Amino acid sequence: MVKKPALCLVCGYSNSGKTTLVEKLVAAFSARGYLVATAKSHRGEVQTDAPGKDTWRHRKAGAIATFFVTGSEVVTFASKPAALEFSPKDLIKNCPKGTHLLLAEGFKEAEGLPRVEVLGEGQAPELREGTICVAAASPASVSAPVPVFSRDDAQKICETIIERAMGGG
Repeated sequence: MVKKPALCLVCGYSNSGKTTLVEKLVAAFSARGYLVATAKSHRGEVQTDAPGKDTWRHRKAGAIATFFVTGSEVVTFASKPAALEFSPKDLIKNCPKGTHLLLAEGFKEAEGLPRVEVLGEGQAPELREGTICVAAASPASVSAPVPVFSRDDAQKICETIIERAMGGG
């Protein structure tokens, strides 16, 4: 039986340091031999395909998903109706075989999933269900019933994700 990747959200306000932390976490997990996939949630529209290109033409013709495959990459373009509820759990099936962890940046409204809450300077934690730790710009100023680390301490945050979101590794 193929084991599904563990999932951990990295959530916080805009400009709180989420992307920088995800970069550091990917490096920390990779150094430990883990295969990590990432996902990024964005509230607005982004032009990800060039008008007139083949993949764009496929989609305009009605394809609900188009896979652009090169010698070293696979890019997926898929339609998502605005009313469709979408969870980071839906992305797990798209992770390459052998992936240990999917780090999903954003997806702040997703409930019941392990999450690292990232705080910028002067921000207070929300501590939604599933929060396993807080990564703060100024950890000494944050009081929480979960571990609080510096946003720069990717090793401690990595260890916490292994313990609390991945079942010990």
